[in-house]
Amino acid sequence: MVLNESIIQEIYKKFVLPKKNSNYLNRYKNLPKNPNKKWDWVGKDIPRIFAVLEFKKFIDEGKYHFKKVLTLNGEEDPEYEHIIYDKKINYNYSDDKINYDLHNLNLPEKDFDFFMTNQTLEHVYDPVKVVKNIYNHLKKDGIVYMNLPAINVPHSTPFHHFTGITPVGLGCIFKTAGFEILDIGFWGNSSYHNYIFNQYSHPQWPDIKKISDYSSNFERPVITWIFAKK
Repeated sequence: MVLNESIIQEIYKKFVLPKKNSNYLNRYKNLPKNPNKKWDWVGKDIPRIFAVLEFKKFIDEGKYHFKKVLTLNGEEDPEYEHIIYDKKINYNYSDDKINYDLHNLNLPEKDFDFFMTNQTLEHVYDPVKVVKNIYNHLKKDGIVYMNLPAINVPHSTPFHHFTGITPVGLGCIFKTAGFEILDIGFWGNSSYHNYIFNQYSHPQWPDIKKISDYSSNFERPVITWIFAKK
């Protein structure tokens, strides 16, 4: 799909702008109890915590039960504690760097009803092509979830191609690839912005001990995520 101004405005007005309210932005001002049993929050980059909390909220509200789940080098992702599935298939990129590369993705099975990849899209050089390849590996009504930085400092170079994608930008990528957007979310924080750029010469990502104000800032997105359906 080729996007135009009207479609971009629709993405913003339907999925992003409605979250400019105190209920959404202050949802985690007081940090709740960690719902994960296997994933300790201490030492983890703090934006990922809020992505996991929102992932759980979306899945719980939708009462999803997936039959066949696809993961690429993501078996340990904490989000898996919050979904019900019958079968999970993992492919390790190092086992086949051609067919398991997201740019060339060609897996033996192409009928998954859920796919998740996290903190990955900023490390691919052609995100639209990658998302189209994911689309081709889902069955009809299959769901994809993805989270990634909305802003960050370069890391894992030279395999780091985008220092962030905005919530609207993420929606545009998925819309271009043919997906129906179900939800776009984000967490932003001025203190986080200041911290990572003050540490620029030696990048560090703060955990819950380094930042005390967990409220979200609409104008300072740090992480964004999307749920979309084929």
